[in-house]
Amino acid sequence: MTEEDRSALTNDEPTVKIVKKVVQDDGENETTPKEIDIAIKVYRRRWFMLCLYIFYTALVAAQWIQYSIIANIIQRYYDVSSFAVDCTSMIFMFYYGIFIFPVSYLSDRIGLRWTIIAGSALCCVGSWIKILSVDPDKFYVALIGQSVIAVSLVFVLPLPGRVAAEWFAADELSTATSLGIFGPQLGVSVSFLLPPVVVKNHENVADIGTDLAFMFWFVAVAATLNLALILLFFQNQPKLPPNKTVALQKMKKSEKAEPFVKPMKRLMTNQSFLILCNSYGLNVGILNALGTLLNQLYLIHFKNGEEDAGRIGLLIILTGMFGSITFGIILDKTHKFKETTVIVYFLTLCGQILFAIAIFLEVKWMVYASSVFLGFFMSGYLMLGYELAAEYTYPESEFYSAGVLNITNNVYGIILVLILEVMLEHYGDVPVHVIFCVALLVGLIMTIMTKDEQRRQEAQKAGNKSLYQNVPVDEANIKEIKDIGV
Repeated sequence: MTEEDRSALTNDEPTVKIVKKVVQDDGENETTPKEIDIAIKVYRRRWFMLCLYIFYTALVAAQWIQYSIIANIIQRYYDVSSFAVDCTSMIFMFYYGIFIFPVSYLSDRIGLRWTIIAGSALCCVGSWIKILSVDPDKFYVALIGQSVIAVSLVFVLPLPGRVAAEWFAADELSTATSLGIFGPQLGVSVSFLLPPVVVKNHENVADIGTDLAFMFWFVAVAATLNLALILLFFQNQPKLPPNKTVALQKMKKSEKAEPFVKPMKRLMTNQSFLILCNSYGLNVGILNALGTLLNQLYLIHFKNGEEDAGRIGLLIILTGMFGSITFGIILDKTHKFKETTVIVYFLTLCGQILFAIAIFLEVKWMVYASSVFLGFFMSGYLMLGYELAAEYTYPESEFYSAGVLNITNNVYGIILVLILEVMLEHYGDVPVHVIFCVALLVGLIMTIMTKDEQRRQEAQKAGNKSLYQNVPVDEANIKEIKDIGV
């Protein structure tokens, strides 16, 4: 053991020693159990890594509905249709479906640090491109900038579970995942709040351009600072694994990198995971569609209500942050995954019904109150999806499972926005709210039908018993972990 490893074992926080029996082929078609030591350590710097990740994801997500939440102003400035403005947010969902598989493959090869560096660099480049779009004739430049940032989102969205797994102890995983999801939610909430405040619907179009330029410059400088912080401080993983499940995953890597197709085939034949993808996709797809169309839905009943629409969107996301953290703590304490998810989904449906009624009645305080209730459960559900995916698909990479999970919500989001945009234009907002409620009811039924599987929890409880002994073990990994054992 090197001096550095010894120091890592004794600094900061206590190390837990566990023993794992590994079944290994001796070359003569016989198997021999080998007993090895696995050192597990939780580092204090994990919170700093998580904060860097949250800042990074907030910057990317903040630009998702930057145009849509002030759709009427953007339409005036660039002289484009409402559909063109909606495309600035739909483009995020579209590019996610295109790039998630190649990015998943790349991320598995280059590791967490370089994945985040690549995404942060793209976010920075896209933010600077958008500065060049401040001209009524350059809406296409805005779309180019949004496209680059949309690709950067592919590098960030599936990572909360992976960051949590690489850095946090077993009894902190759900809480850390919920805090990781806090980043995108924080970014979206800022996007709901700031554009309506910064960019006013001036009579003079040139003044709108001045407001847009200020907003774009602010974001570009922040993105540059974020890239510098990531390059300087973000680490790929700690020297020692923080929990048993990560230690087992390290030991179960193949001698040759497993082809990308194999884990994807396993995911596509996992019935519980596929049902989850659809129930999660409907819930989050509706959240995406609601965020995209909120400005238009609100202005039908409340004229000149751009800032109110932004505040309502802010409330939906902010209360969802507290919901995510609350549900993460509940899961860490109780491990009642199925029960918690069913209750949250049901209350999301109730919140959507209350929100629709409040808008139809045109009672502003009711709209605000119902948005708080809706946001707490609908946005809070985000972390439950990541946690359930990790449970259903262990020991697969969290990046793969989260990637597929997010494809479904983006597909549902695009379909809903395209359909509801047409319905809103021709039939008003009543069928829009009805479709939201019906889709959530379908998702609730799917959630109730899903089996209560907890593979990751079972692996954690098993301790020194291998649940997946048919997965080949990499001898290099065994030696590496033996060298740092106590």
